[in-house]
Amino acid sequence: MRVRIETESFGSASNQAIFMVSGWAMPKEVMRSFALRLSERFYVVVANLPSISLDEQWISRSRIGPNYDIDALSEQLIEAAPDEAWWIGWSLGGMVSTYVAARRSSCVLGLITLSASPSFIKRDGWDNAMSVEDFDAFASLVAQTPEEGLKRFVILQTKGAENERALIKQLQAWLPLKTLNRPALIGGLRLLRSLDVRRELSLLDLPNLHLFGGKDALVSSQSLDQQIVANPLRQCVVLSNCAHQPFLEDEEACVRHIENFIDANNP
Repeated sequence: MRVRIETESFGSASNQAIFMVSGWAMPKEVMRSFALRLSERFYVVVANLPSISLDEQWISRSRIGPNYDIDALSEQLIEAAPDEAWWIGWSLGGMVSTYVAARRSSCVLGLITLSASPSFIKRDGWDNAMSVEDFDAFASLVAQTPEEGLKRFVILQTKGAENERALIKQLQAWLPLKTLNRPALIGGLRLLRSLDVRRELSLLDLPNLHLFGGKDALVSSQSLDQQIVANPLRQCVVLSNCAHQPFLEDEEACVRHIENFIDANNP
């Protein structure tokens, strides 16, 4: 069986659908509790990025190498997603979901991002981001010793969180160390370095909600409001006590904002 994107579904398929895309290097299990909570009202499908998995059997069945070309990845995710779904993306998953929502809007009812920046690195006119030098140093660490790079990433994600130690322990338990795929990690970082969806965000013609953590050390909660031309269909919410994983730190608040947003914008 030629498997491209690993997914897991929750809830009744007769309900309105949500398609959820996880972030760089983090398997879908990170979002399982969040997905289960949303599945009380929705049919939720959670997707891994290519070759990121905790399932050793799935890895062994997958004969296709990870493809992180943005257009190829977009098509793979569209193929895995339910028809007429609300797309929710975390971090890199949010950037990719934004690209899909702008370029293939007929496949998406609406967009919701979690801790996702239009550009993860600093560019001309984009200062609220990581420096290229810091990013490249991290990418070099991942390429040389991926296990150490993943552990370093967990520390960066949880920096500023109120329950930082507990979150570190929780996220480390989900790291795909036994099923580690170096090409997938490197491919994801190359995409993260190159992807810039500022134009896509400004042109979105469907409802879009962006949830940020006010204490996020990786993504600025001020980025969209300060540096993207306002889109009348866009809403931004800052969860002041959260860092980079608000769906873990304040699951109920995230669920409430998402349910209210979908209810207000249902066709």
